Amino acid sequence: MNNQIENFTNNKLTNWYANAKLDFNVIGSGYTTIEGDSITINYTENGVCKVWSMAFYPEYATENGLDFFFNVWAEEAR
Repeated sequence: MNNQIENFTNNKLTNWYANAKLDFNVIGSGYTTIEGDSITINYTENGVCKVWSMAFYPEYATENGLDFFFNVWAEEAR
């Protein structure tokens, strides 16, 4: 399931930044890694590199859907 969450979140990030470029002229990219009990999204926006992470429990995705971690990142990483 970890690979599935990473791939899903990476696809969401790709789409997010494609739209951000069109809508707000934000040039960005990001990628997701899951190691142990932590999920991390490394992302760059207009040349500024940032890191977001939180505790990882597969149950979060099972109970809330595959987009749970992306949605949390989108809310917290402003």
